[in-house]
Amino acid sequence: MVTPYIVFDKQCEEAMNFYEKLFNGQNKEIIRYGDYAPDGVQEDVSDYVLHGSLNIFDTQFTFADEFSKAVTPGSMIYLTINPSSLDEGTRIYDVLKETGEILLPATETFYSPLHATVKDQYGIMWNIIVINN
Repeated sequence: MVTPYIVFDKQCEEAMNFYEKLFNGQNKEIIRYGDYAPDGVQEDVSDYVLHGSLNIFDTQFTFADEFSKAVTPGSMIYLTINPSSLDEGTRIYDVLKETGEILLPATETFYSPLHATVKDQYGIMWNIIVINN
């Protein structure tokens, strides 16, 4: 499954509420940054959305407030893939980075052994998050 991932400049919760109402979205979930702050971010991001999800027309959409780089119209949608193993996630990351641009280096996080983002040679942004089973 490939999941649409939409990022915002501090408007994620507002947008999610709008989409929930507009599309009669289901199963909205929001996880806030809380005590976690991305590297290099100095401002208080605790109340912003680290990860949000909403089911729209039987498709799971994911959302977040982006702080690691500027959000500009046209660069707000990523496609998220969830490889089932670290080896598979690493292989995909390694192939994409050969001809693409690394936006988030492969990182181990509290929610995944590998989270990385790469813009491929065609301009598509791939968010790779290995799922712990």
